[in-house]
Amino acid sequence: MRPLEAASWALSVVPGARYDLSRSIASQRRDDDDEPAALAWDEAESSLVHAVADRYDVEPGQVALCPGANQAIVHALIAILRPGDHVVVERPTYEPLFRVPEMLGASVARIDRRIEDGWQLVPERLAKVLTPRTRAVVLTNLHSPSGVACSPRTLAEIASLAARVGAALLVDEVLLDHAFDLDPAAACRPACTVADNAISFSSTSKGLGLPELRVGWLVTRDPDLARGLRIAADYLHTRLPAATARLAAHALRHIDEFTLRANRIAAAGRRVVERWAQGEPRIEWVPPHAGVHTLVRLPVGVQDLAFAAHLRARYETQVIPGSVLEAPQCVRLGFAAPTQVLEQGLANFSATLDDLLGGATSDRPPTYDDPRDAA
Repeated sequence: MRPLEAASWALSVVPGARYDLSRSIASQRRDDDDEPAALAWDEAESSLVHAVADRYDVEPGQVALCPGANQAIVHALIAILRPGDHVVVERPTYEPLFRVPEMLGASVARIDRRIEDGWQLVPERLAKVLTPRTRAVVLTNLHSPSGVACSPRTLAEIASLAARVGAALLVDEVLLDHAFDLDPAAACRPACTVADNAISFSSTSKGLGLPELRVGWLVTRDPDLARGLRIAADYLHTRLPAATARLAAHALRHIDEFTLRANRIAAAGRRVVERWAQGEPRIEWVPPHAGVHTLVRLPVGVQDLAFAAHLRARYETQVIPGSVLEAPQCVRLGFAAPTQVLEQGLANFSATLDDLLGGATSDRPPTYDDPRDAA
């Protein structure tokens, strides 16, 4: 990707440029304000970049900013891909992770995570689908939607396989703040600390619980990848709003306060789900490593879309059917709700299994609309 020369020059105002005649925006500031608005903007972004770099123990030049993790996957792939390239994406996964490479003209192969493997990645499956045209391998950690962790050893093996064909490893880590750890002995770590050809990306939305900021970041130790990410920013957004950059930097400096509360809520909800699962032999699940949701597999003969529709129509209880997450016969169950709400919702879950396995008793059975047909 070629740098945008005009953008690079326009953003290169340095301290000491007393007479800046390059600006094309009438800034809302007093005539006697000596501080150029561009410098205040630089300060806000610099503060956020340094906060991210400190968190991942990398250099500031190895960080690129973006408006949320949803754009992070677009940001990374625009920097890496050209039409005709090949991408490998896990399944099940967060839908944009395979839709975006398709949109950008790449061919996409999939590697399956299976409940029989504890939703873990099996590197041998990746080896079978890599090609000389593969430019990216895209994963999530913690896994979305199951919440299981990928070990540093497995990540390193996958990154090594990708590197053999010149591919980068892209890892969506928006759920990792629930279990963020740089210790080499940790059960899961950011991919960018495990392999040089890896890009970790995350945001303020999940672990910090601040989706309103719409702030995300990408981190890599590879200098060429880092350069490409910085260039791609000029094509997509140039800069983040200074106000949200400052707020995000402040939040990252105090992230332990946010994650402590989030993990306390998660632990309470997880205990409720564990008690329910022990008494509900009709379902299967793999306890998540951390976070606030999990995948539950329904009994044979119960279709997830019909189950979710029945649960919502008759019991006013919402779950996500696995078919819309590439996990048919499963549902995604969130457990961040207050204890009383969660306990009642799980009781409704079991009641729906009773209805569908034993026959609904209502004179007027509910109708099932496929959520994927909704406009």
